[in-house]
Amino acid sequence: MNNKKNVSVILNGQMPTDDNIINQITNSDYIIAVDGSANKLFDLEIIPDVIIGDLDSLQNINNKNIELVKTPNQNKTDFRKTLEWCIEKNILDISIFGISGESEDHFLGNYYTLSDFGEKISWKAFTDFSVISPCMGNKKFESFKGQKVSLFCMKGSSTVNSENLKYPLQSYHLKPSDDAVRNLSLEDHFTIESTTTILVFQSKL
Repeated sequence: MNNKKNVSVILNGQMPTDDNIINQITNSDYIIAVDGSANKLFDLEIIPDVIIGDLDSLQNINNKNIELVKTPNQNKTDFRKTLEWCIEKNILDISIFGISGESEDHFLGNYYTLSDFGEKISWKAFTDFSVISPCMGNKKFESFKGQKVSLFCMKGSSTVNSENLKYPLQSYHLKPSDDAVRNLSLEDHFTIESTTTILVFQSKL
């Protein structure tokens, strides 16, 4: 399946309302619905290619072209099982939607899950408000002047350096906290260097 260029993974959180993001999902080469998110896709008249999860919250499915992957293991979240399935199928570059909102514990858990997969799979998450992506090592981010940039270390700690941010970070010891939120981009790009995987939030406005 590694020939799929644009793969979207839809979680059962708050679905985006931005038409550009909806079109991004619609125009995907391959759509993976995580359990109950399939119902929200159906409401938008978007048909996923595969649905992964314990499948206990799905409405009736009459489309035989949809692959159903039942993963009953309750020791892992459906999102974690989906990412493991992607790696097994050699799907290593994905866009993620519906990651935030609704259930707060799932909202936070999703980010911890993503921090575990930052070195195993290339991903970027899109919401109505932010674009979220991992950083490990030296990475350049496309941006715009005045864009809000927040950095989060989900576990352990990371030594961080930055370029083109209003409040520069030099050998900054970032730990799980709100210490590096609401920085500002100074140009059309910025650079982050981190010793472990961190999450980078970039505002849409």
